[in-house]
Amino acid sequence: MKPTVRQVAGAIAVAAMLTLTGCTFGASPSPSPTPDAGPATASPTPTAEPEPIDPLTTVTEIVVRPEQLELLDAQGVVVTTLSYDAEAAAFLGALETVLGATPVPTEYGASIETPARTEYLWDGLMVTDDHEEIVSENGYGDYGQIDLNVSVYFSAPTVGSGVIVRTVNGYQPGSDAQALAAELGEPWTGNGYDQVRVETGEPIGEQQPYSEYENAYSVAINTWEWKGASNTIFAPWNFGIGHV
Repeated sequence: MKPTVRQVAGAIAVAAMLTLTGCTFGASPSPSPTPDAGPATASPTPTAEPEPIDPLTTVTEIVVRPEQLELLDAQGVVVTTLSYDAEAAAFLGALETVLGATPVPTEYGASIETPARTEYLWDGLMVTDDHEEIVSENGYGDYGQIDLNVSVYFSAPTVGSGVIVRTVNGYQPGSDAQALAAELGEPWTGNGYDQVRVETGEPIGEQQPYSEYENAYSVAINTWEWKGASNTIFAPWNFGIGHV
């Protein structure tokens, strides 16, 4: 039996609908595409922290004051101060860092005029640590009160790797001490043993009746020859009582 015209037309319509909707009976749905994750990003490498700079390595100038050393940087800022009454180990350790060198120590026993001491020598600088509490075997040891722990002698205008040495008014070791005495109004004999007082701190006791100088620590310029140098800067010195 041949299909009617109506049956043919219906079959064509159904085929057209299936074609337009894209449906296929019994087929699995197509998978959805996965979003592209993009290129992998490398983890940042941690940056090493810079090593801290020791402020003492920035010192370019040493100013000798009556009771302490002032250590300045290239901008003239005080990095730190070193009291002459500090423990010798701390005082010396700081100078070792500033000068980049270790001093040569020499031990001395007590004598009639001086207590036992240790001298620490760099080129152009000596630090003396007096051991006034030590009494020697021969009985020497009563030297009166030595108030501050260490003293300094500077014999060169620069020490270490070019660290400048000066007093508060700009005097440097080896300069004209007579001109300095005239500038400051200090006595001058010209006998080779003049000692010029540069700067004096606050009084630490009563002025002695035998002295015109106050009982206080000072910075002195010693004109006599010492270890091949003269016009050295020495501190502290108490002109009022004749010792440190």
